Amino acid sequence: MTTELETLISSTRVAAIVIIGFAILFSMFGHRRSTTYSLLSFLLLITIFFATRAYLKEFFPFTDKIESFATLSVLIVVCAMIYREKIANKEFTTLLVLAFSSLAATLIFEDKLHYPTAYLRTIWYPLHVPLSFAAYALWFLAGIDALYSTRKLKSIDPALADRPLITELNRNGFILFSFAMLFGGIWGYLAWGAYFMWDSKLLWSVILWLYYGNLLHIDALPRFRHWKVPLYTIGMALILITFIGTGFFTRSIHKF
Repeated sequence: MTTELETLISSTRVAAIVIIGFAILFSMFGHRRSTTYSLLSFLLLITIFFATRAYLKEFFPFTDKIESFATLSVLIVVCAMIYREKIANKEFTTLLVLAFSSLAATLIFEDKLHYPTAYLRTIWYPLHVPLSFAAYALWFLAGIDALYSTRKLKSIDPALADRPLITELNRNGFILFSFAMLFGGIWGYLAWGAYFMWDSKLLWSVILWLYYGNLLHIDALPRFRHWKVPLYTIGMALILITFIGTGFFTRSIHKF
């Protein structure tokens, strides 16, 4: 029975990667309905993937690298679908490519279930992880919107420099990330006896929180408003450092 379920996990993950690949192609060629159906199929497959892993682990499936990258992929897709009417198709497609890359990256890891240790078995941990990744997804969209705005900024149009959607995305992401840090602090206290430790992942999370928190005020500073687009573009690199760099290239306690 366990072997069959593990096979189901592997097959649904591969199928989800293929389906989101088709969604990207449909989106590139303007087939909106086919893109929507593909993304709904992707969400169904990835739900089966997570539900099966949760059943086998008897815990929320956010405890290893495969699940982390898959979670980020799902939340990027959800973010893209929520903001689909507010962004250009090229931005929507770019988000799907990012989601595809995140899920495809799981193929480099050994497909083996990692059962949660005692310090993960608290409600604060599964509250912490999805909120963090949801913030990443919103900030990625803000960065992509900024990236596609760089060529337009040559006109020095104040309306372009304002980019209200970017601010909205940042505000929503900042709220989610603030709650994620709060829940993460409570989890850290229960797990290690401290709300904060000098860990690379924690330090970069604080840097990211301060960075985007400061960007919320840039609209009220006309002298610095023209820096809004490049700063949000740079923000994507900071997210990658926080999410990937600290987990792979440092001795962080966050190895998932």
